[in-house]
Amino acid sequence: RSGVGGGVMSHFTKMVGSSSERGFEEPMSKGEAAKILGVSSNADKEAISKVHRKLMIFNHPDRGGSPYLATKVNEAKEVLTGTNNRGSVFR
Repeated sequence: RSGVGGGVMSHFTKMVGSSSERGFEEPMSKGEAAKILGVSSNADKEAISKVHRKLMIFNHPDRGGSPYLATKVNEAKEVLTGTNNRGSVFR
């Protein structure tokens, strides 16, 4: 896991590590969602989708990733794009 994806995961690991010490916001704010994905809070849907896909490739539960963190990545995408595809099993 090197190259671009490694850089994305490095950012994500740093962000999640600092957030997990104080917990995630409930409900998730746009600012927190932007931090999780590593994008601006006014990023376009294409940029959000691109980063979301990279994070999910590297953190998908079927590949040994955390189901909780994958849920938070999905929630961040939903908050920033204004979509809600399904309910979280962790709420």
